[in-house]
Amino acid sequence: MIFYQLIIALLFALVFPLLLLYVFLSGRHRRGLAERLGWYRLPQPDTVPSCRIWIHAASIGEINAAKIIIEHFRRKEPESHFILTTMTIHGRDFARLQLGDDICCFLAPLDIPLITDVVIKRINPDIYVCLETELWPLLIYKIKRFGAALVLLNGRLSDRSITRYRKLKFFFGPVIRNFDRIGAISAIDRDRFLELDADPGRVTITGNVKHDVILPGRPDSIRNHWRNLLALDPHTHLFAAASTHAPEETLLTPLLERFSAIPDHLCLLAPRHLDRLGEIEQMLRQRKISFDRLSDCKQGKKRCHRLLVVDTFGDLSELFSVVSTVFMGGSLADYGGHNPMEAAIWNKAVIFGPHMQDFDDEARGLAEAGGGFLIHSVEKLEQLLQRFIDNPAELAAAGTQAGEVARKQQGIGELQAALMHQAISADKRHRSP
Repeated sequence: MIFYQLIIALLFALVFPLLLLYVFLSGRHRRGLAERLGWYRLPQPDTVPSCRIWIHAASIGEINAAKIIIEHFRRKEPESHFILTTMTIHGRDFARLQLGDDICCFLAPLDIPLITDVVIKRINPDIYVCLETELWPLLIYKIKRFGAALVLLNGRLSDRSITRYRKLKFFFGPVIRNFDRIGAISAIDRDRFLELDADPGRVTITGNVKHDVILPGRPDSIRNHWRNLLALDPHTHLFAAASTHAPEETLLTPLLERFSAIPDHLCLLAPRHLDRLGEIEQMLRQRKISFDRLSDCKQGKKRCHRLLVVDTFGDLSELFSVVSTVFMGGSLADYGGHNPMEAAIWNKAVIFGPHMQDFDDEARGLAEAGGGFLIHSVEKLEQLLQRFIDNPAELAAAGTQAGEVARKQQGIGELQAALMHQAISADKRHRSP
């Protein structure tokens, strides 16, 4: 690791002045640069925290997982203090919106000597929690030397990543062995961690915490709120194309156009990445398709059209409460899919394409129970939607089955939070601030 530090430090010293000049001249990447360099503004907590917990969540999916784990951990340690880091500005802003003001959210520091030292000293963690095998070798090494516990939760090693790690086992093996606890998603993941020399006594199969979705408090109130906001009557059939990626919007647009032209039908288009809204709205205008933005409706504007573009953070999970049929994006185009349980927990049947490899177990479980439906083309999707419209009892039954599958997944967050408690207890590092 000393040799690795020297190489990284030398490369950074050579490249950083050029990067700084590029940022200054182009204006790009200025936002968040200070955080990348470890300049965190941490407020003084009102009370002495029982435990300081640093969670690293790479993207939006991991942020949602972190939210579940935090909720379970705080049931036993309500005075614990959390700091969350993520890889993108989009993810950081989403985390701040979802997690509230009492959890500090920053961009992850560069994995560079001195920068990692400054951040670790500033945060002063009792435990570092890494989600989904987002491994930063130097940071993990420094945290271990600092004396904090390290836990890897929702541990996943895909076919592609394990091939890479096998070739570099001499390097990543010691990184993996730094973790005091590893919560692997599946038996396959556990075996792959063991192949990389993880301690067998420290690896536990926990399942995927992203499956552990619960309804928010007062679900009927949430459902009525969205029905009133969107002016939905009891007979409205609302189809949602959720978490879509390019080119799925282009493929789905003819279907959205046809369905939104039918009386008592409304379509909802929710792109996964909001920075693509400009190109999506331009495409809709070129096809002369009228639409409303959810942000305008939330500000009091009356919905006038039968296509609604979701251009806001964090609302989709609640919008599923009023949706009739759901297509989960990132699955017709090869992006690995997205979590179908977020819709299933509201008793909604979920339709998905063939590329659900990131949520393969969930998709298979829903399909086997009759609550999930695989399609290979937009034409098949349209046929299935029409079938559900013609047979509402079949759609309701499928939704009930989907809900039952989702509820069987609950409890994973509690199990993963327990691994954190075990690591902290074993580490015996409850320090004063």
